[in-house]
Amino acid sequence: MSGDHLGKSQNAHLLAEARDAASSLEADFSTRLQVNRDLKRSLVSFQANKAEPIYRWFKYREGFSKSLIEYIIDHSGLENPARVLDPFAGTGATCFVATQYGFDAIGIELLPVGSHFIRLRNEIDKIPSAKIIEWLDDISEGKPWDQHNDATPFEHLNITAGAFSNDTEIELSKYRTWCAAHNHPKSLFLDFIAYSLLEDISYTRKDGQYLRWDHRSPRVKLRGNFDKGKIYEFAEAIHKKASSIRMDLTDESMDLFDLQRGDNFRGNFHLFEGSNFEVMEKIDKESIDLVITSPPYCNRYDYTRTYALELAYLGCDEAKVRQLRQQLLSCTVENRPKDLKGVVNSEALDRATKAFNSNSSLQKALAFLEAEAAVGNLNNNGIVKMVRGYFFEMAVHISQLAQVMKPSGLVYMVNDNVRYNGLDIPVDCILSDFAEKMGFICKKIWVLPMGKGNSSQQMKAHGRSELRKCVYIWERQDS
Repeated sequence: MSGDHLGKSQNAHLLAEARDAASSLEADFSTRLQVNRDLKRSLVSFQANKAEPIYRWFKYREGFSKSLIEYIIDHSGLENPARVLDPFAGTGATCFVATQYGFDAIGIELLPVGSHFIRLRNEIDKIPSAKIIEWLDDISEGKPWDQHNDATPFEHLNITAGAFSNDTEIELSKYRTWCAAHNHPKSLFLDFIAYSLLEDISYTRKDGQYLRWDHRSPRVKLRGNFDKGKIYEFAEAIHKKASSIRMDLTDESMDLFDLQRGDNFRGNFHLFEGSNFEVMEKIDKESIDLVITSPPYCNRYDYTRTYALELAYLGCDEAKVRQLRQQLLSCTVENRPKDLKGVVNSEALDRATKAFNSNSSLQKALAFLEAEAAVGNLNNNGIVKMVRGYFFEMAVHISQLAQVMKPSGLVYMVNDNVRYNGLDIPVDCILSDFAEKMGFICKKIWVLPMGKGNSSQQMKAHGRSELRKCVYIWERQDS
């Protein structure tokens, strides 16, 4: 038998073993894998927030909806006093909704993209709507920023150069100079409006693993004829955004900051900015009642690239972006293994290592992917390192969660299953198995009625497959 045929035969055997191990693990959770017809993809994503005041001010595609958070809090039966944690806070939706229920909330966020919006919300939360409307009056008509000729140039990253037309970039720079001339927090609010519409005025669109470039961009050697549709002129985009915010502030049918429960009943929101692994070590043991979160998925999406315009706007240089990319949970092929010794307590690391090594489905999947990489069948050999890093880091994270959760505390985690080289990896069951080895019991795994198809590359090579999108529910047992 030739080497090629032998390799294919061995890999086919490893694929069969990995599928059998996945099926066995899924059988262990079969009674808890339950389709929840209340859940729609729009609910378990940003889509439903397009109709929510404030939540729609900044389009953060990786977030989930306010309605889902309310659904989960109601399902949990949580009562005050209580503390809610979102260790992957994004733009803070979980924490803001929790405080509206009167709960104290802790959010952890590494990327400045989301934490910038959180800080903005916390600032304007203290300001009467009438005052914000006065600020909007300054930009509702005309272009007062045009008077500034000493505008500071936009400091691009390599991957954002050429993202704006020359006229747009000049206006954007003038606008930021004009904003800076106002006092805080007015300057922060006005500056945020431009921050929130960078994609609308650019030649780019966020597209999973990267920024997709419109064919009208001056960047050279662009492939394809992608047309993102309308690219707004700067003033038009500013006026449109200001009008939308004004509508939220003046709509009597909506209470912008959801104060229907009264100011005295609102909880406190504490934001930690930085590495999830480091911050989790600062949270008191057995102090958290409820976790609602969605970690990055094991899907190669690189948020430092898709949000490159926003990172550049916030002053991140190339070195800072590279640092952030490595600090993120490993979900891209560029992530290097993290040395968590000395960062995470040894007990959490030991339990994570044992859970990781003892999961047969995961280990069989890794063996198959390693064999595929060895014969050049992976479109990027970094996938093996990424999958290994992702699941080990998630094991560490779950181990840390087990330490900070109160007995009977609940974790609701949103995540997607993934597929590589024809192998469906049951992320839901693997992570739930980790959790059960660390002191949780998996109560249910809610499955969305419609699964998620794999990538176009995967479909071309292996056919279409429905992948589960789920919400896991884990309950902390007594220590």
